Amino acid sequence: MVLKIGGDMLALDAAIRRQIEAEARKLTDRFPGEPIEAQVNVQEEFDQLHGHRVRCELSAKLGAGRQVVVREARKVASEAISEVFTAARRNVRRLRRRSVLDLAPAPKTVAARPAGAQVATH
Repeated sequence: MVLKIGGDMLALDAAIRRQIEAEARKLTDRFPGEPIEAQVNVQEEFDQLHGHRVRCELSAKLGAGRQVVVREARKVASEAISEVFTAARRNVRRLRRRSVLDLAPAPKTVAARPAGAQVATH
């Protein structure tokens, strides 16, 4: 897994970086055959309605050109980080399920009637 961590001064905090790296390891362990490139941004923000919050954004590129982008804002950085990775695991699982269903053979469909053909009624 390729992991890039960015953002403001929070991204330099050792505890936050360790948590992001641990969550990224959990993500790769959960999907071992999936190549993942992840970019995580952690920033402080001030919202008039909610006050001081920490916004965490995860953008992950998966194999076969698929992408997952998840954003979360919480009062505490550790909560925002864990919520983002939890949502990312859920989204990757959905994408994988969808791609497996796309690879499955399609059921046979009933042949369409030729144009202008009439159905016999009794």
